[in-house]
Amino acid sequence: MANRRARAPMVVIGSVVALAALIALGYMLGNGPRVGHGGDVIRVALAPGAFLVLSWLVRLVQWWGAARAPARRAMVIAHLAQSPQPGSAGRVTAAAHAVSAAGGIDTSPKGYSVWLTVSGRGGGGVLHQRVVWEPWLRELTRSRQATVRHGPGVSVVDVAGYGRLWPASFTLRRRPYGVGLIPFRKARGLPKRASLSYGRLAYLFLVFLVPGLANALAHGMWALLGWWAAYLVALMAATGAWFGIIPPGVRWEAAPRGHAPTTS
Repeated sequence: MANRRARAPMVVIGSVVALAALIALGYMLGNGPRVGHGGDVIRVALAPGAFLVLSWLVRLVQWWGAARAPARRAMVIAHLAQSPQPGSAGRVTAAAHAVSAAGGIDTSPKGYSVWLTVSGRGGGGVLHQRVVWEPWLRELTRSRQATVRHGPGVSVVDVAGYGRLWPASFTLRRRPYGVGLIPFRKARGLPKRASLSYGRLAYLFLVFLVPGLANALAHGMWALLGWWAAYLVALMAATGAWFGIIPPGVRWEAAPRGHAPTTS
């Protein structure tokens, strides 16, 4: 099976470039004479995007360094990261139940990112690496041979017969705190929908769109609303890639015993 083209660099670079361009445009709009005091609000709203762009630039340098590092053979196992199970101990679970009780939020366990465990690197122990989502990740239902390139704080993983996985976190020598890691081969016990739904994502988008709508109505600048909507989309895409979030609508179907999950 030939290696498949990685989508992660296109998603990341595209969202970061778009976000940087929209930040520059937003700064120009915020300094316009018609905006007035609303310009202060715009400049404050630009801060998370600017921080994310700078963070991704650092991470892209890490990608470049890791991709040029010597390759080592390893075995990798893909895991779905879930929120803590209901009733399990821990401060994260207690906080989740408190939020759920206050706001009626569904805190049932849901998968939202993929972590790899990397072993076989000369007795150095097991490493944990969160990766940017690729559609073929769902096919890794068993241990796979890979070559791993360890760079400055992160690891690039080339899975034999599939393709390259890019890091979405620092490489950890311990299990990530606050989540449960469920191997893909145990997908039967996972919820069918392993990601945020489109409905929840749309709701989140609309909630953050309200301030931009109010500002546009106050100053009669509908171009400002269009900019704000585009800025939110780019910000959500770059944030989702940063945390390795599985895209909405990606369904995780429980496979029949002895068969791998179907692919899309």
